[in-house]
Amino acid sequence: MVLGNDAKRRGHTNRPPDRADPDRLRRLRDSGPSRSGFFLPGHNRTAADRPRRNASETVGSDCYTPRMRSTPLLRWLARVALATATCVAGAALATPAAAQTSGSLGLSSLSFASKRVDVREQSVAVTLTWTVRNTNPDAMYLSGSVRLRMAGSGPGAYVGTARELHFWLYSSWEGVRFVSGDAQESTYEYDFAVPRYGKTTSTTWLVAGFHAVDDTGATLNLEGAQLAGHRPWLKARTAVDSTPPAINSIEFDGDAPYRFVGNHASVLPYRATLHDAQTGFWKGTLRLAGPNGQILTAAFETNLSSWGSDCRPQSIGDHTMTCRFQLDVPAGTASGVWQVSEVTLFDNVGNQTTVVPPTTAPVTLTSNEVVSVSDFSANPNPVDNWTQHSATRIRLAVEGAQNGVSTVRVDFEMAWCQLDGSEPTVDPDGAISIGVTVFRHAEECVVDSVLVVDGAGNVATYGRPYGGPAPGLVITRVVNTVPPTASAVVLTPTTVPRSQAASTTPTLTMQVTTPVAPLRGYWLHLYDSAGNVVDGSGGSAYPAPDGTLNLQGYLPYGIAAGTYSYGFTLIDESGLQSSYGVNGQPLPDGPLEITITDD
Repeated sequence: MVLGNDAKRRGHTNRPPDRADPDRLRRLRDSGPSRSGFFLPGHNRTAADRPRRNASETVGSDCYTPRMRSTPLLRWLARVALATATCVAGAALATPAAAQTSGSLGLSSLSFASKRVDVREQSVAVTLTWTVRNTNPDAMYLSGSVRLRMAGSGPGAYVGTARELHFWLYSSWEGVRFVSGDAQESTYEYDFAVPRYGKTTSTTWLVAGFHAVDDTGATLNLEGAQLAGHRPWLKARTAVDSTPPAINSIEFDGDAPYRFVGNHASVLPYRATLHDAQTGFWKGTLRLAGPNGQILTAAFETNLSSWGSDCRPQSIGDHTMTCRFQLDVPAGTASGVWQVSEVTLFDNVGNQTTVVPPTTAPVTLTSNEVVSVSDFSANPNPVDNWTQHSATRIRLAVEGAQNGVSTVRVDFEMAWCQLDGSEPTVDPDGAISIGVTVFRHAEECVVDSVLVVDGAGNVATYGRPYGGPAPGLVITRVVNTVPPTASAVVLTPTTVPRSQAASTTPTLTMQVTTPVAPLRGYWLHLYDSAGNVVDGSGGSAYPAPDGTLNLQGYLPYGIAAGTYSYGFTLIDESGLQSSYGVNGQPLPDGPLEITITDD
C-alpha cells in the first residue's frame, strides 16, 4: 500500500508490529476495503513506531488542553479539568468541548480552521481537523467517516446533499488527509470547499455525524447534538440561490415499457436528466398516475458518497445530473396504462419546483388477466445443430386475444438463438408460430421473456425482464451417444533407416465416420515392443469433407533400431472418443507397425 503524500513526508511507515499475532495481521491484509468499517489492509504499527505526543495540542477551534501520558489518575484529573476549564474566544467566554467517547473510542477534537468565511464571489476552502482517541492498547487500526450538512431552518434540520468524508489510519483518501498518530490517537484533515450559494446571504455548514471503528470491533457513533460541544460549524456569507432545478428529460429506463404485476410486487426503472446551475440538484419525487385514480410515487436523491448514488453528475464540476432510480409497484396494482403525472424537484438549498413532463411515454402494467399464453413449446426440440445452424419454431398458445394479436416478442437469455426475421404465422390449431435460428455449438437456448399485445392493447408478459411468470421453455441440442469411428487405416512408411528417422514423418491415413458430433481432436502415441510410450502428439483434427483424415507422427532423435507400433484416439465435439491400436480396438488389417533398421 502506498502512503499518501502527507504521510510519507512525515516519515510514517507500514511496518507490522513484532508482537502481533501473524494470523490476525494476515486477516487484516486480506480483508480489503470494507464499506461498513472502511478498513484498508497492511497498515499496522507498534508502540515503538508511534510518534511522541506533544505536551499540549489544540482540541478545539478556540481552546487547548494539556495532553499527558495516560494513567488512571491523570485520566480522571483530565476529565475534571475538561469539565471545569474555560477560555476566552474573542470577547466571549466558551466552554471547551469534552471528548466524546463510546467504549474505548473517543473524539478528542473536531473543528473548522475558520468560523466565518465570505464566499459570495468565489468558493473558499476551510480546513476541517479531527482527532480520534482509542484507549484500547491492542487496537492496531482505525477508520471512519464524517458527514457534513447545510443547516436547515430549525434545530436539528438539514437541507441539501450530505457530504460523506471517509478516513483511514495511515492513508489519505478522496481529499481526506492522515496527518499524524497511531491507532491510539490519530489526526485527520479535509479542505472543505464552501459552496458559493445558500438559501439566504448567511449559510451555516456543520458536521452532522461522526463514525469510527477499529479492528477489534469497537465503534463510535455521534449524531447532531452529541457533537455540539465541539462547535463543528462555520458560517458563510453566500450569494442567494433563488432558482429551482429544471428537468431536461425523464423516461422509462427499460427495454420495453411493460411490467407484470400480479400477486407479487414489481419495479419500474426510470432515468431523469436534471440541471441546476447554482447549488445543484438535491432530490426529487416522481408521481405516476394509473387507472381508477391510483397513484404511485418514487423518490430519488443525490448522494456524494463514493459508494454509490441514484444521481451522479455527467462530468466533474457539472451541474447536470443523470438520475437512475426505481419505482416500486405493490402487488395488486391495477392493470392498464400508467403515465408520469408530475415530477417535484429540490435543489441543495431547498428551492422547489413541480413540473409535468410533456413527452414521457406511458408504461403498461398487466396481470395477464385478459390475454395470456397457456402453453410454450418448440418444434423440433431438441435440434441437431452439431454441424450447422438449425431451424425450429416456437409455438405460443394465446388465449383471450381481442381483435387478433398485434405484437409478439420473444427474447433469449443468451445470444445462441435468435428469431429468424420472418413474420409470425397462425397454425391450424390457432397457436402463433415464430421462426427461430439455433446457432451451431449452442447447447441450449433458454427463452427469457415473451410479450404478447392483442389488437385492443391488452398485454401479456412472461419472464424475468418483465417481472412475470417464467415461460419455462428451453430449446436443447440432441444428445450424442455415438462416438467417432475409424476404418481403412494405413501407415506410411513402415520401414525407416535409423539415420533417416529424425527427418521422417510417419503418417496415418484413415476414413473417419462421425454420425452426430463432428471430430475435433486426437492423441497419437508410438510404443516400443515392451509397450512403453516413446513419442506422443495430439491436437485438433478436422477430416476432409469425404471423411479422410491424416495424422502425422514423429520419430524421436536417437531412436533405437527395432519394431514400434502406433495407437491413436479420436475425440468428437461432445467428448465421446474411440481408441485404436495399442491399448485400443484392434484394427482389421493388423497393428500399425513401423520398423527402424540399422544403416
